[in-house]
Amino acid sequence: MKTTPDVVFGYNTVRNYAAGSEGPAMALRLDVYEPQGDVAQQRPLLLFAFGGAFLSGARTDAEVVSICQSFARKGYVAAAIDYRLLNTSFPNLAAVAANQANLVDEIIRAAADMKAAVRYFKHDAATTNTYHIDPTHIFLGGYSAGAITALQVAYTESVNDNPITTTAYNANGGLEGNTDLQSPDNLLPAYNASGIAGVLNIAGGVNSLSIVNAGNPPLYSAQGTADTTVPYDRGTIQGTQFTIYGSGQLQPQATTEGIVNQLHPVPGGNHSSPVTEPTLSQIIGEAAAFFQPLICAAPLPVTLTSFSGRVAPDDCTATLGWQTATERNSYAYEVQGSADGQAFAPLGTVPSRNRAAGASYSFRVGRLAELHYFRLRMLDTDGTAAYSPVVTLAGCGAGPLLVAPTPTRDLATVSGLPAGRCLGVLYSATGQIVAQASGTTTISLRLGSLPPGIYLLKVQSEGGAAVGTAKVVKE
Repeated sequence: MKTTPDVVFGYNTVRNYAAGSEGPAMALRLDVYEPQGDVAQQRPLLLFAFGGAFLSGARTDAEVVSICQSFARKGYVAAAIDYRLLNTSFPNLAAVAANQANLVDEIIRAAADMKAAVRYFKHDAATTNTYHIDPTHIFLGGYSAGAITALQVAYTESVNDNPITTTAYNANGGLEGNTDLQSPDNLLPAYNASGIAGVLNIAGGVNSLSIVNAGNPPLYSAQGTADTTVPYDRGTIQGTQFTIYGSGQLQPQATTEGIVNQLHPVPGGNHSSPVTEPTLSQIIGEAAAFFQPLICAAPLPVTLTSFSGRVAPDDCTATLGWQTATERNSYAYEVQGSADGQAFAPLGTVPSRNRAAGASYSFRVGRLAELHYFRLRMLDTDGTAAYSPVVTLAGCGAGPLLVAPTPTRDLATVSGLPAGRCLGVLYSATGQIVAQASGTTTISLRLGSLPPGIYLLKVQSEGGAAVGTAKVVKE
């Protein structure tokens, strides 16, 4: 991997809000990560911004470097960027909370800095072509404050889109901002930051859902569902009165507006959960797969309009259903389940009808004893795949297991299992483990070598939760 550090992409002043004045212009820098030995002349570009509540953080933070290096290995040019932070006269969020206009102003300044980085790479592509980027495939990303910045840049189309930010935009150069290289290399207004190809949002959000509209760039989001710093649904940024709509609200809004999107919720996760291993590596892989069809300029094999599930109250069986609006070169739908919302395993495959006008599908999961997460891996005929949003279903609790035949001379089949892989452990009358086996829809136990008698079977889910017990009689 080739790394080029400390590249200056713009200059701008830091505001002292306490004094109401601007300091001297500071240099804004970025670190570039490129594939080693890659001879491609046009690569996609990922610009990524660090987190830190607009108070701290750096482009050299571990999670930022990891993300940029990972995307460079996948054939991207990745750049970790600077943006201006709140002046040290505001050392904590409590001080920012005293005047929300200062935080809004700082967000718009950060957005201006990210736009300057976009212009820098567009200018390079049109002139020296040092980094060999494709200016039509520029992706923006960030973690926490960096993600808020990326979303602001990608989805705000006018300074009047949101009244909360209009004053700050007008005070900082308008929609494109006023961050630029110094004369004679000024890039404004020859280049702009429009035409973003997609957004990688990790634990970020927007102040108003009204800026998320049809025609906006595709969105991949990841966030902990118990995030209290940037709320997963709707709330205020921790320590402030600044309202934010997190990933839990962004995803349905994007779906409503027809924006291609994918959400990776981290069940029970906090603000840092998405950038902590092993979740971070999974998110990087999913995001790269999500962006791949956009880079290849190939139509998505499937336009998914709905994906939902229900648990029948009488027998606790779960059924998933989904509807597509279009299907092109669609091969199959792999249904995946997870006990924790992070590690997914295949439950079955439904062949695609591959209808241009779309089709309806259903999949019977079986008895659901506990909380479970489901998604679709939508397979194209050429082997590429995309993922659906995640559906969460609450189970009915452990229920009776069915063992047949009983009594038995050898083989006993256990059914009535919840979704996912289960482990069955057979105990003798003295409490010793005498046999065990696992399965997804049924468990097959071999008792031929055991002496006749009555045995106790205990079944637990892959996550370790008790499913149920049953008596097994060996003749």
